[in-house]
Amino acid sequence: MIEYSWRNATGNDVQDIVRMAESHFQTEIDTIFTPDPVAYSRNITLAVVNQFYLPTTELLSVARSTEGRLLAYTWARNNERAAWSDDNMIVIRMAHVSLDLSTRDRIRLITDMLTLWENFARFSNTSIICSTTMRRDQDAFLKLHARNGYDIRGSYAYKRLTTTQATPAN
Repeated sequence: MIEYSWRNATGNDVQDIVRMAESHFQTEIDTIFTPDPVAYSRNITLAVVNQFYLPTTELLSVARSTEGRLLAYTWARNNERAAWSDDNMIVIRMAHVSLDLSTRDRIRLITDMLTLWENFARFSNTSIICSTTMRRDQDAFLKLHARNGYDIRGSYAYKRLTTTQATPAN
């Protein structure tokens, strides 16, 4: 089992995040979207800045091994709404783990992400979390959500928190 810790992403993490995205999920999107590392780098950088200056608007966290290797990252955005409601929600933009990790470590990292999202939702006083996936193989990912109290609707997983109390995002 690998040792790691989570922390808020900084500008120093952007290059590793983009590199991981290029090597791991680009093949999942390239038949639909044109992958653009510069655009992804720009969007990740803006999330880092927003997280620093407007801490209740975005969460971008990285998990690094004790040796400093990027193992996973997650990105969530607040102040999103469904078309049919004015209820505020946290929308998960990315939940990405290194695919060369063991299944056990990947599950542990994703479980950590679910906790990070809930802490961020409580910190930002938001009661709904929406996580989606565009992966072809999504069953295990969605099962982890279901085990953690999410309501699964197709490739969407929703969770309504019963209380929102301020706690640190990380």
